[in-house]
Amino acid sequence: MVMPRNLFLVRHGQSEANVMQRASKAGDPSLYTEETMTVPDRSWRLTELGVQQARVAGAWIAGLDITFDRAVVSTYTRTRETAAHLGLDVRWEENRVIRERSWGEIGSMSKQDFARKYSQNAAYRDYDPLYWAPPAGESIANVAENRVRNILSTLHRENARGNVLMVTHGEFMWATRLVLERWSDEEFLDRDADKEQIIHNCTVLQYTADDPHSADPAGSGTPRDKLTWVRRCWPVCVDGEWTMFVGGWEEFDRTYFTDGDLLRKVESNRHFFQGALGS
Repeated sequence: MVMPRNLFLVRHGQSEANVMQRASKAGDPSLYTEETMTVPDRSWRLTELGVQQARVAGAWIAGLDITFDRAVVSTYTRTRETAAHLGLDVRWEENRVIRERSWGEIGSMSKQDFARKYSQNAAYRDYDPLYWAPPAGESIANVAENRVRNILSTLHRENARGNVLMVTHGEFMWATRLVLERWSDEEFLDRDADKEQIIHNCTVLQYTADDPHSADPAGSGTPRDKLTWVRRCWPVCVDGEWTMFVGGWEEFDRTYFTDGDLLRKVESNRHFFQGALGS
């Protein structure tokens, strides 16, 4: 499968809903009012900080001097606003496939209300975050195997060896990493628990088929047929000055397993019943 030469995924800037969620996680659910709890998830605007984050990320992307063959944005308000404030010379097309993960019945609910009204579901979220789905919502696994594979198949057909930009959402980006970087369930769980792996507002995931360590990574060399390297970058404000944190490149590939490898993975789970069981 020949994929794009470069694929950029950009999370939206800070939204007003992000502010509410952060306050709720810190123990203050007061921003969840009768009015805010009726706002559809697709309708939240960016904060002033979110606009600034988008401008910083856009300036960094522009500085890479890559001409994009395709630019796709989620249909949600906060992604539309982020895409516009990136300030890039592209023509945007909307695609609801790359929308936010559906949070179902808890989408407009504080952390405290969720834990109180759906205690069993909240516990499931803690011990199985990959396959957990909120009531009437989607799991990360659902998003990965349905929507992410959908858009990657489209890019394979229509943008092989092209340069593609997508403005999307953090959970969709997690699901994309799961698929593109071929994580096992265990790798996902390890990264999900690692605070260093957080997808910040306006994080840019840059995937490339060009060897970034070559003398001319964006030049005349022949790219690989598949995306093989990724780096994570995001806006930061240091001493009042905005800049882009640029992470190092990580190489990834498909992993194959022997019978012994599979059995060693199995051993991380204990038996609950020993010996033969009756029918």
